[in-house]
Amino acid sequence: MAKLLATFKATVTRILFAAHGFIAIWQVTQNKKEPIYWCLCAPIGVLFIEGIFTLAIKKNQEWRWFCPSVFLYLSSIVPAIWLLELDKLDKRTRYQDRMLNETINLAATVGKDLKDLNKMLGVKIQLPDIQLTAEMWVTLIEQFLMLVLIIGRWMLPKGDLTRDQLSQLLLVYIGTAADIIEFFDSFKDAKIANEPVLVLLTLSIWSWSLLQFTIVLSATRARKPRGGGAQLRDGQADDASCCNVACCNIDVWGIALNILLQDAPFLTFRLLIIVHYKIITYMNIFFTCKNTLVILLQLYRLYVVNSENRKAAATKRRLKMRSKAEQSASRQQQQKQRKISKRKSSSRHTDSNKTGGSSSSRRKQRTSLDSDRSEDGADTRQQRKGRKGADGAGGSFEIIHEKSSTGQKKQQQKKKNNKSKRPASDELSSSSGATTSGSSSGSE
Repeated sequence: MAKLLATFKATVTRILFAAHGFIAIWQVTQNKKEPIYWCLCAPIGVLFIEGIFTLAIKKNQEWRWFCPSVFLYLSSIVPAIWLLELDKLDKRTRYQDRMLNETINLAATVGKDLKDLNKMLGVKIQLPDIQLTAEMWVTLIEQFLMLVLIIGRWMLPKGDLTRDQLSQLLLVYIGTAADIIEFFDSFKDAKIANEPVLVLLTLSIWSWSLLQFTIVLSATRARKPRGGGAQLRDGQADDASCCNVACCNIDVWGIALNILLQDAPFLTFRLLIIVHYKIITYMNIFFTCKNTLVILLQLYRLYVVNSENRKAAATKRRLKMRSKAEQSASRQQQQKQRKISKRKSSSRHTDSNKTGGSSSSRRKQRTSLDSDRSEDGADTRQQRKGRKGADGAGGSFEIIHEKSSTGQKKQQQKKKNNKSKRPASDELSSSSGATTSGSSSGSE
């Protein structure tokens, strides 16, 4: 239901833009009496294409930083208003001597014009019998331009704005539109209306000031009235990697655009007509003072916003430095704990290796001593048998001697092998070998 309502609003807004632009272009063709000016309807056709693209592809989402529908609407109606005002200027210059009669000659009934429109469209419209001059038509088109812009911004998708912020933004637009209409009323002064340079300057500054309606700074934040900054939404106080510092801030851009597009050109124009053209009136002096005061307030607000952003950036830097210091300290503590745990595990491993190695060496020594003792016992037994045989028969002495010598050779080879494999048991094997050699020599 919400999507259908948003689609309906977007469609109605573009139809309203197209209708107002079409009426302005129709009035130009009526004054100029040339059908070639219908070419000004080209932006209206592009407006419908943009509406289809926005509704179908972008799914009725607001464009970021720029509003093409408002730009196309202005590109259709602003040239028409320029042509109407220049046509009025041309008629004034040709009939300066008969200015009072000119207003009567310029009078045209709305019945005639709308009857021609009914014939062209082929539709019968019952209208009240109201007579409007050409100048009144131009005034109504210019003033309804401001109303259509405000209503269109209200009905267009609000994007990320809340309803409170949208209402605040519409109030800002109403104040801006009032200033623009008041500036455009400078044509009421006969000296300005009859001076071609001042007319062109007025139309140029007026067109330049309308560009602020095409820039969508409200896509991220809502603007406060002039002299006030933007109001931050919840959760947007921290989104500022770059865009909350100095010139990149949305508040700064809003203030700069207000000064460049409206207040500074208005003040320059009013100072020009007061100083150079000597058109000094109460209204000119009042609005000159007003524009000066607004620019001073905007500059003061710019200074406040810049100082606040710098303070916020400094606090964020301090917090970042603290967090980095805390992280480095925690990393150092973790590294120390890891080193201590590694040392403890390595010491335990070395202790276990030492205990295992000492037990294995003791076992090897014991096995080597047992084997040596068994060999010594076997040798002594053989010697005893040899002695008994020598006592019984003297001829068997040589055989026993050969056996004992071969036994000694085997023992020496075993000792060499034990020395090469077991360096820890060399001394024990050598001592046992010495005792066995001494006993064998004694037996001989």
